[in-house]
Amino acid sequence: MTFEFDEDMAVTPLGDHVWAAEISPGWNIGTIPNGGYLMALALSAVESAVAHPDPLTATTHFLGRVSSGEPATLEVEVLREGRTLSTACARLTQGGRERLRMLATYGDLEASEGPTLITAEPPSISPPEECIRNDVAQATMEIQKRFDLRLEPSVAGGAAGQPIGRPEMGGWIRFLDGRDPDLKSLALFADAFPPTVLNLERFGWVPTIELTIHFRAKPTPGWLLAWFASRFLIESHIEEDGEIWDSEGNLVALSRQLSRILPPSSH
Repeated sequence: MTFEFDEDMAVTPLGDHVWAAEISPGWNIGTIPNGGYLMALALSAVESAVAHPDPLTATTHFLGRVSSGEPATLEVEVLREGRTLSTACARLTQGGRERLRMLATYGDLEASEGPTLITAEPPSISPPEECIRNDVAQATMEIQKRFDLRLEPSVAGGAAGQPIGRPEMGGWIRFLDGRDPDLKSLALFADAFPPTVLNLERFGWVPTIELTIHFRAKPTPGWLLAWFASRFLIESHIEEDGEIWDSEGNLVALSRQLSRILPPSSH
């Protein structure tokens, strides 16, 4: 069975470390491709260029607006390949302009070993069947039509236009077509929930300036539990820290992004 995410992650080699990609409108927020989707697309090119199989960390700066439904080019520069790690830079260009730049380091999670200490646990939230479906977003946003997303009731108000006064957001998520999560899809899921600032007040557009993801383990099949919180909103710039846990309670990813709050007419 072919899944939509895999089809839309496909890249075609054009030459030495250069790939062509089609920016699918299926992952749009409004008319703009989701940043996590673009990040996952860049990872598709990087994984084809480096010697190691698994992303460990990736940081993406969004330099300009990407147009969906149009072709793009991904150029990868391998900066270093060692025994245990590979590091590369990916650039997404469209219309002759660079729109995104990502720095990623790859390794082999299955070969990792050494000291381990985990002092955190998955957030204690309601089970999926008791959470709130994000029906408004599923009806109006193309990207949300690809997910089964259930918001924890205690933080779901902002997504429905009823802020709770606390910049937190979270719940359960999985692909609607039954595709299992993997490392690359964690980039997408890390940017798939409503912004935490919606639980402060009804702001306008919240574009991402920079998104960093640490990939900690390969996720098991089933639901992912994600939780996001912000502590600092300063002059319209806000950070959002996230954690993603798999169906067996394993931490699989940590994220941090910096976003800017714009008035509704700015997008």
